[in-house]
Amino acid sequence: MTARLLHLRMVLPLLFFSLLFTACDSDSGDDPAPLQDIVELAQGTPDLSILVDALVEAGLVTTLQGDGPFTVFAPTNAAFQALLADLGVTAEELLARDDLGDILTYHVVPTEAFSTDLSDGQMLMTVEGSMLEVDINGSTISLIGETNTVTVTTPNIDASNGVVHLIDAVLLPGDPAPTQDIVELAQATPDLSTLVTALVEAELVSTLQGPGPFTVFAPVNAAFDALGSEVVGRLLEDDNQALLQKVLTYHVVPGQILAADLVDGQTVTTVEGSTLTIDLDGGATVDGVDIIATDILATNGVVHLIDEVLLQNLDVVDVATVQGFSTLVTAIGVAGLESTLRGAGPFTVFGPTNQAFDDLPDGTLDDLLADPDALANVLTYHVVPAEAFSSDLSDGQVLTTVQGGTLEVDIDGSTISLIGDENTVTVTAADVDASNGVVHAIDAVLLPGE
Repeated sequence: MTARLLHLRMVLPLLFFSLLFTACDSDSGDDPAPLQDIVELAQGTPDLSILVDALVEAGLVTTLQGDGPFTVFAPTNAAFQALLADLGVTAEELLARDDLGDILTYHVVPTEAFSTDLSDGQMLMTVEGSMLEVDINGSTISLIGETNTVTVTTPNIDASNGVVHLIDAVLLPGDPAPTQDIVELAQATPDLSTLVTALVEAELVSTLQGPGPFTVFAPVNAAFDALGSEVVGRLLEDDNQALLQKVLTYHVVPGQILAADLVDGQTVTTVEGSTLTIDLDGGATVDGVDIIATDILATNGVVHLIDEVLLQNLDVVDVATVQGFSTLVTAIGVAGLESTLRGAGPFTVFGPTNQAFDDLPDGTLDDLLADPDALANVLTYHVVPAEAFSSDLSDGQVLTTVQGGTLEVDIDGSTISLIGDENTVTVTAADVDASNGVVHAIDAVLLPGE
């Protein structure tokens, strides 16, 4: 009797728990509760709220609720907050980025990969199209991306259409490899259409489609517009092709110089042969011109956009050509003075306008063009062997010219006149800067005395 009682005492508790377990199992059904899909899982995880907002903004919710399977490396809110601090932007600004979809799909692999499926050195192709390298060190799993490395903090969160791994930073894809050369890039950029026209006219297209690499400081259309249609028109004239080439190659530096490579006070030598100076104080400039966009990559170099056309390499003869002193430029050539006035100088040229030459007595210009020595005598009377901007001139000042004669400066209010041996002229446009001096336009031809 005692033995039977003891047996019952041992069996009854086991039977009770067996019945209880069976009852509970029967109540809960044969199948476990269905898993949430990846989006539902993220929506139910407070620490993924920024990721959810980003998925909505990028229009990826439906995609990640599809059949998959997907592996999502999910940045936590802290990871996004760290990115905002690094970029110096708000969450709203981040969500407004054009490449938000690329950033998010860089975190998605189009297959299901639990931590046990990953191996050290494994390469994962993302939906964005770039690769992630798996790095496993003991129990720590990291992902090496194109621009940064992240660590998996919580692995293997199962979903109905894949798996989620939480990570401690946002993966940022690198810039896509460029597919266009510099000319193709410019042709595809509406704001560089005038530059493209100039490159064609200068016959520099094949040069800038060469292997390079080149760094191009590219003036936008507004930069050319600021020169005025007449100046741009002269640059594009067939007879001025060499001058246009000189202008354009002054904007090109051999080698690839990214924004991060620019140094304050740095000088770089252009394809044209002159130098450009970089200034980073208060914003990046090149020869004093603002750089308004940087690091537009091409297959054979990089393009930086600037808001003015660089003309600092033009000498006084070039400046006279660009400014429309065509008669003066012709006369300089006939007189054999071109090489002199393209020299180091410095020179101050008081340049008669075309109208000023037209106003000479009938036959005078023809006679001068037929007598180069006499013409040179007249022209050198317009040149001072020093650089004198209008601010350097004073009333009553006497200037000695290259010809040997003198000119007296007369200043009346804002009007500057020059009193010569035979006549007086007025400066109509002052201070046109040149690489070897300055040009002032005058309204009449100065005539030296006998």
